[in-house]
Amino acid sequence: MNTKGFTFIEIILYISIVSIVLMALVPFAWNVIGGSVKSSAEQEVSSQARFISEKIKYEIRNADSINSIAATSISLDPPGTINDPTIIDLSGGKIRIKLGAAAIVDLNSTDTNITSLTFTDFTSADNKTKNIQFIFTIDDNYGSSRQEYDVPAQTVEGSSELRSN
Repeated sequence: MNTKGFTFIEIILYISIVSIVLMALVPFAWNVIGGSVKSSAEQEVSSQARFISEKIKYEIRNADSINSIAATSISLDPPGTINDPTIIDLSGGKIRIKLGAAAIVDLNSTDTNITSLTFTDFTSADNKTKNIQFIFTIDDNYGSSRQEYDVPAQTVEGSSELRSN
């Protein structure tokens, strides 16, 4: 009797064991990949929220005065004349900034969408303390119905005081 090689039963048994192991690993691998995609989408929204918040704070802090303030826009008078006026507003899902005569620049990426922006003037009655509060809501702009890309919207609230009082 020849004992070299595998019997048909042994081959079926080995294939069954490998199939069971693969069936357990494939869903786990898909979950890891899906978690990585969701984490990347969440990180994009969070980093954009931080960037916009810091840019708005920077522009308010460094302004000499406030030209005008509306619910969804602010016009600032920065030091010097080259960036006068500095305008920050919301248009078409983008928070935009315009420095003087320069072109308008979007602050958020195409992967994010701003659904609301509100500026509130908390200047003191004696006009010595000029504090501006801003609130905006940022969401992903992937437009996908896939769960991995569904990032909850973030509402960011901040305030800044003009330094040059």
